[in-house]
Amino acid sequence: MERDNEILTSREAQKLLRIGRTKLWALTKSGHLPAYRIGEGRTSALRYKKAELMRWLENNRIVLKKDRSA
Repeated sequence: MERDNEILTSREAQKLLRIGRTKLWALTKSGHLPAYRIGEGRTSALRYKKAELMRWLENNRIVLKKDRSA
């Protein structure tokens, strides 16, 4: 369970979610992904909690219904 509390860098979050830097920033900026600033100013580093990223993934899971007409 300790790894669920892990704090990730932006690069580690990208790797975990298998998305690029631009997509990670867009999701963060829009408020979809929770992030934490380390330091002050716009260029300060961002960090992500692994458990929150995993919860976000689970909440955004899509379930496709089978097409019964086929």
